[in-house]
Amino acid sequence: MKLLIIGPNGKMGRAIVNTAYKNDDITIVGGIAPVGRSYIGTDLGILCGIGKEINAKTYGDISEVIHQSDVIVDCTMPDVTMSILEKCLEYNKRFITGTTGFKENELLKIKEAGKSIPLLLAANTSRLTHLFYSQLVNICRNIKGNVDIDIIDFHDNMKIDAPSGTAKEISRLIAKELNYELSTCCEYGRNGRDRRPKNTIAFNSIRSGGVPGSIKVIFGFEDENLEITLNVFNMNTFAKGIIDGCFYIMDKDKGLYNIEEVFCTGKN
Repeated sequence: MKLLIIGPNGKMGRAIVNTAYKNDDITIVGGIAPVGRSYIGTDLGILCGIGKEINAKTYGDISEVIHQSDVIVDCTMPDVTMSILEKCLEYNKRFITGTTGFKENELLKIKEAGKSIPLLLAANTSRLTHLFYSQLVNICRNIKGNVDIDIIDFHDNMKIDAPSGTAKEISRLIAKELNYELSTCCEYGRNGRDRRPKNTIAFNSIRSGGVPGSIKVIFGFEDENLEITLNVFNMNTFAKGIIDGCFYIMDKDKGLYNIEEVFCTGKN
């Protein structure tokens, strides 16, 4: 598989480069950097800490290299993702994105693009996170009585969207299982002196320093609390999921796919 990586100098991009390089079934054809960056032209092996050249340089213009690729991988920002998506449609290339924070109109464009190319939308590519989801669903199915639900997500200060895509997905899962109306049951940080309404899901997003990603869900009852926490120590787990997704869509026809389908296969 010939892989083209968008944003190779970011934390996620570096993890994808390193993970892909270790896989004998992958050839990295290059990386795409924002126009004007000083490292354009640098080999990805040097840029991303592999320690040697890997015959895959960094480009400022995707048109120079996209024709060499089988799959384009993107974990950047929504505006970047949307511009890369246009190129994938133009060149009829498979596309996988782990970007989060899309607006509704952008999601509609992504869904429409799935009618023309194989496209994998993967907000969270950690296998353990999806096991975490299943445990939350199981808890919700066994809840009786009133419960206060809090979602606390910790990320470093470079993460822009809050709540995170993972936190939002958790709220959707919980609201579905408890028959909450998602559009009205969510709160975003508490301020003032009002009592907390019943049947609410409260978000608290902490963006501080270089802390590793962590998400905690608290189920608060009158006499006891239940907490379930997932800690992520680095980007490697997400990069491995991204690579699994790349192999998954290699033999797929046009369509919009999700990471749950990848993980359900139990293989690359």
